[in-house]
Amino acid sequence: MHEEMRDVIVKQADQIRHSLEVNKNASITGDFDSIVLAGMGGSGHPGDLLNALHLPAVPLTVHRSYSLPHIYGKKPLTVISSYSGNTEEALSAYSEARANNQPILVNTAGGQLLEFAKRDSVPYSFIDYPGMQPRHTLFASFTGLAAALAHSNLAKNIQEELEKTADMIDAKVAALETPAKALADALVGKTPVFYSSDAMGFAAKNMKIQTNENAKTAAFWNEFPELNHNEMVGMTNPQAAFHGVFLKTSTDHPQIAVRMDVTKKMYEDWGVPVAEVEIKGTSLLEQISYAVVFGLWTTYHLALNYNTDPVPVKGVEDFKAILSSR
Repeated sequence: MHEEMRDVIVKQADQIRHSLEVNKNASITGDFDSIVLAGMGGSGHPGDLLNALHLPAVPLTVHRSYSLPHIYGKKPLTVISSYSGNTEEALSAYSEARANNQPILVNTAGGQLLEFAKRDSVPYSFIDYPGMQPRHTLFASFTGLAAALAHSNLAKNIQEELEKTADMIDAKVAALETPAKALADALVGKTPVFYSSDAMGFAAKNMKIQTNENAKTAAFWNEFPELNHNEMVGMTNPQAAFHGVFLKTSTDHPQIAVRMDVTKKMYEDWGVPVAEVEIKGTSLLEQISYAVVFGLWTTYHLALNYNTDPVPVKGVEDFKAILSSR
């Protein structure tokens, strides 16, 4: 399974190119003033990334629970996103949207959700990567949905930027393994805390989630400058062996860069080690993508350090099995 994970990492760019082709005609017709994306875990990440990149033409809310929220506009589009197509919270949202005669766009790789979409003539963007973990198909899921929304005039069209980002990933993916492994070695026995600017918050959160699911260990994340107003004080009396990981870019606000430097010095004075990761890229999409790939390598090697298979998430599957029997 370790080799399976390596294969997933080195082929991340292929997800972008293939998903652009598969979803070249995906779209929905209608006049909408808002978008609600219902999706759990990795299936909700495309909505977060759309917002992080400021792509939606109308407000987009990511909903992570059953049913649907009551915070959208008068003409909402409901996006139901579930990689497996069998996530019970997503299916609940689909049922409610159908009962309310709300327009729906589905984002899935199959399962009941795809069956429902075909049965109900609901348009969908397709994640053409079966048999993988949802968190490992971020680029495929995001690219397909972004394309469908762009074709529907509901998001900025970034096809050229996506193609350029795919080239950047291919050029960098092999070289990123060595520094990522060094970080993974430093994190052994520690609880990582991933910090970034607010602009790069998606990347910090993604690294936290990859640590949880790939390395099967606890991790946390936060953003500058907010963490300087609360969380940092907790490091003066920590109850765990924390290790900071600061994600830095050349485009960080100058004052954010100062805050990172000061916070790093204070953490180290308090006995909390800090590693800095220089995130490269000529655009925010490239920077986030660079960080996502770096995080995949880091958590892959952290899993190996813990003699843990980075692919399955037995705890989640066991929970679902118990839940279904109640």
